[in-house]
Amino acid sequence: MMGIKTFYRGQNIFITGGTGFMGKVLIEKLLRSCPDIKNIYVLIRHRKGYDITTRVNDMLNLPLFEKIKTENPGVAENKIIPVKGDLSKIRLGLSDDDYNMLTENVSIVFHVAATVRFDDPIHDAIIKNVRGTREVVQLAKQMKNILVFLHVSTTYCNCNRVFVEEKVYESPISWQDAILISENLDPKLSQTCSKKFLGSFPNTYTFTKLLAENIIDEEVKKKDNKMKMVIFRPSIVISTIKEPIVGWIDNVNGPVGLMTACGKGISLVTYADKNITPDFMAVDVSIKAIIVAAYHSGTHNSSMDSKLSVYNGSSLKKSVSNSMLMEFAVKYFLLYPFDEVLWRPRIRVTNSKFIYTSLTIIQQVLPALLISFVMKVIGKSLSVDLVTLQQKIYLATIALSTFTLQTWVFTNENFLGLLKHIPDSEKEDFDFNFENINAEETFKNVVIGCQKYLLNTNSKKTMNAKKKMQKLIWMDRILRTLFFALLAWCFLKLILVLFFNI
Repeated sequence: MMGIKTFYRGQNIFITGGTGFMGKVLIEKLLRSCPDIKNIYVLIRHRKGYDITTRVNDMLNLPLFEKIKTENPGVAENKIIPVKGDLSKIRLGLSDDDYNMLTENVSIVFHVAATVRFDDPIHDAIIKNVRGTREVVQLAKQMKNILVFLHVSTTYCNCNRVFVEEKVYESPISWQDAILISENLDPKLSQTCSKKFLGSFPNTYTFTKLLAENIIDEEVKKKDNKMKMVIFRPSIVISTIKEPIVGWIDNVNGPVGLMTACGKGISLVTYADKNITPDFMAVDVSIKAIIVAAYHSGTHNSSMDSKLSVYNGSSLKKSVSNSMLMEFAVKYFLLYPFDEVLWRPRIRVTNSKFIYTSLTIIQQVLPALLISFVMKVIGKSLSVDLVTLQQKIYLATIALSTFTLQTWVFTNENFLGLLKHIPDSEKEDFDFNFENINAEETFKNVVIGCQKYLLNTNSKKTMNAKKKMQKLIWMDRILRTLFFALLAWCFLKLILVLFFNI
């Protein structure tokens, strides 16, 4: 049986979304564990005053790449080749020379790029996630030596159904019509019609990721198709649990954002069902599985019927409930506090929108208004507008409520089945079995990693941060005691007036 490293040896790889969270981890893992890869071409969008070479250099200076730079100096710098392009453009915005260069050299494609914002206008989401996927597929079809095309989707692209199997489901409208509408309809008008487009889908992200899957599914069924294609659906991706470093992350999406807001004392209540168990998966686990999935498709599937493989990268019953998640957040942000916090970490989880809104106003918005007023009176300014921040948190929480109030079952037999195709000699590098992962230890590392890699908490201020936290804990206790005492007094006064006329 051909080994994984042997399969990738000498191959030129093309990656979209390489500067994103999963893309960075994928690039690092490929270079470190498959050192004989020839080149990795990375599609990168040029930004004003921030060219593609600078973006690669900045990426390589992240702690994520320290291990490979130490163990194999120069490998990352020499093998990562940035290619100027844009997912939202026809032909990916590639020059003719770059387009031809990719079709001549590339044999494996990882299409990771997507806009993951839930609130993106329907027009933008379709152009990037749907038409962008079509353009990547069209490019791959021209590649003379193409072996595998792997498309990164999401388990939640079928969130309009509770039970999700490892297969492609039909979309409510065709991807061709979606692109046609976005290209020809005024963006403002298409936004007005977005509810009609979305139907039972909660946001533009999940809807457009399903449409993108339909592009892959239709391409595989064409008679002239020669590509092995893979759809890999990660669930909610969180920090690394092991490789190349523990707890690395570069964004505050999903549960990490909620835990961070709790740790900062900015959020004291959240809108969720405490008994619901979201499906979390560490990014390094997902990336190992992605690499194995492409290898398996490229070396094992040979019949026409097996040209498309679908994998739900789901942890199934290994995740934790919303209430447990927030317990971990409070526990470990008290033990490892930020050097700058607004209040002590504590949070209430409620599935009542009325209670959530009421407590948000009482516990978060009103204090934010008071603090802003006091700072204005004394002539000082805050680094962030607390009231605006609370508004953003509220809107984001409501937008995420579809996922915090409901649970899904993602079958993952294909996903787990990949484990048996990992050669024994390569299990140390590619085994992604998460059966023995300790959930509490994982989220403890999420907390520590969030501070270290995301918000750059000053470790030299740890003792001062802990002393400040103790003061905030006592202040919180005193204020809550006074508040409930005041409520009790008001209640007693009301009883005396109503029943004793005193």
